[in-house]
Amino acid sequence: MTGFTRPRGLNHVAYVTRDTAATKRFYTELLGMRLVGYAMDDSVGSTGERTSFLHTFFEMENGSCIAFFEIEGVDTDHHESPLPRWAPHLALSLDSLEEVEAARDRLVAAGVEVRGVVDHEGIWSSIYFFDPNGVRLELTYQNRPLNDDDAAAAEKAVKAWQDEHGPAAP
Repeated sequence: MTGFTRPRGLNHVAYVTRDTAATKRFYTELLGMRLVGYAMDDSVGSTGERTSFLHTFFEMENGSCIAFFEIEGVDTDHHESPLPRWAPHLALSLDSLEEVEAARDRLVAAGVEVRGVVDHEGIWSSIYFFDPNGVRLELTYQNRPLNDDDAAAAEKAVKAWQDEHGPAAP
């Protein structure tokens, strides 16, 4: 019998939308994803709460999905988060810097405000923008694989942060 080691990949990540039609247009027409599935019910299976919702799934090339809940009676979205708008985001991989630049050009032509191409330590080249729901998206090309030196540097950075800022409050 094999045991659990770690997840093999992303199935889906879910966000909230106030407007499924606008979300569908954005993800299918601008990002080229395909609407591949849905769930609709008057109660939430994972909690038992009585709430009507439509849950839609937009597929990326590798089969993983970005999903959205339109929830009856919910009129807020990710624009109203108390967190800084730049922090929570979803990074999606592209196959080349040229694809990142082409995506930027297509989004700008469609009237989407885009930041970048931003170079992150020579490892990632990324553009940033918001979807109609206030979800911050990053399209990125990873210029090289991460290696043991990167992992060691990350461990050192985490330790330095903790030494300077102390442990998180309980």
